[in-house]
Amino acid sequence: MSKSISVKVKVSTLISSLEKALVEREQRFANQEKEQALYEKAKEAYNLAILKLIKSKGVVTDASRNRWYSSNTKKNTVEFQVTMELPKVTLPKEPEHPEAYPDHRYERETTEIKQAIRVLKMTEQEYVNASTLKSVSEYL
Repeated sequence: MSKSISVKVKVSTLISSLEKALVEREQRFANQEKEQALYEKAKEAYNLAILKLIKSKGVVTDASRNRWYSSNTKKNTVEFQVTMELPKVTLPKEPEHPEAYPDHRYERETTEIKQAIRVLKMTEQEYVNASTLKSVSEYL
């Protein structure tokens, strides 16, 4: 049989942790566009570095004409698909796409955190019970 864990967390400690979590979410939401712009810039630099490698060290292993006529919107052009091999050691590190933080998720999480903080500030108990801790632990 497993033993149950007994945890005592002070209300003031939980409130301060929730306030920190709220500030982190607000900063993350505010910086989202900036992070996306930095990612786009890094992605552009990565693509230029790959293009430079392709021109200098790339070896074409396969080239085929794209015969899907419906995808070709320009009448005076022909599309080709090319497969190339590059040495692994020369590849630059690909930038990681920042995780999206949608409006609805931000609003839901911040609303729930603010409500939890309001309720916890009204309590006169010194410690938080287990069910309350469990319900707010996903935000910590």
